[in-house]
Amino acid sequence: MEYYKLPELKDSEYKLFAELIYKKSGIFLGDNKHELVRTRFQKRVRQLGLKSFKEYYEYVINDKTGQELVYLLDAISTNHTFFFREKDHFDFFSSKGLPDIIQKKSAVGNKKIRIWCAAASSGEEPYTIVICILESMNTYGWDIKMLATDISTKALAKAIEGRYRANQFKGVSPLIISKYFDREDVAGEKFYKVKPELKSFIVFRRFNLMRPQFPFKGRFDFIFCRNVMIYFDQATQQSLVHKLLNFLEIGGYLFIGHSETLVGSVKNRVRVVGPALFQRIA
Repeated sequence: MEYYKLPELKDSEYKLFAELIYKKSGIFLGDNKHELVRTRFQKRVRQLGLKSFKEYYEYVINDKTGQELVYLLDAISTNHTFFFREKDHFDFFSSKGLPDIIQKKSAVGNKKIRIWCAAASSGEEPYTIVICILESMNTYGWDIKMLATDISTKALAKAIEGRYRANQFKGVSPLIISKYFDREDVAGEKFYKVKPELKSFIVFRRFNLMRPQFPFKGRFDFIFCRNVMIYFDQATQQSLVHKLLNFLEIGGYLFIGHSETLVGSVKNRVRVVGPALFQRIA
């Protein structure tokens, strides 16, 4: 295919994309992400043989299959993470949150634990959670399942594959790595592949947090929704957290990113138990 120089992204075109992205994903780009949008979409515009960003916008909205919208949201999503990111959350989960839920469930003869990792990205976070579970409790006799979701099909594909470069494990002990991952050397580069034991606890699904209604039948004991609300405006954040709390057990725990805060009436439904960490009370 012959390559050609695309025209600059016009303000009117940027506005169209920004409105579409906000409507479909809740991601709020504001007025200063022109270069991000241009660089993320220009390759696709060339691949399709289109001559302008306006043509690409029309291509997306006229695609009846919805697959091009998925591609667009994949392109705009930022997926940067690593194992045990914001480690204090996992320390709390292992030492206080999980023992608390285990005690409460055991007292009533309920040995079911449900977890939702609502912004699973490329899988480092859900696998970290499972490692914490296996390292801190005897899972025999317990029914433990995690739902791990993300809007990005590209990120989820990597999560399901479960193969990671060595630099994703900064600060993780070699013992933990060897226990839960198999080393692979590919073209002279070191990778680590998730062992089946970790995967057995997790169901990966594509999920858009902007759905008006969540389809879950039961509630979760833990919800991790970290480092995704920073892309939303305050109204969207508040609406999302209310929906999350509706599917969190009373006494269950909500983890958000350290750069994120809860706003408005949401605060009345939780108590603060740590930095960016809340327990549902109503």
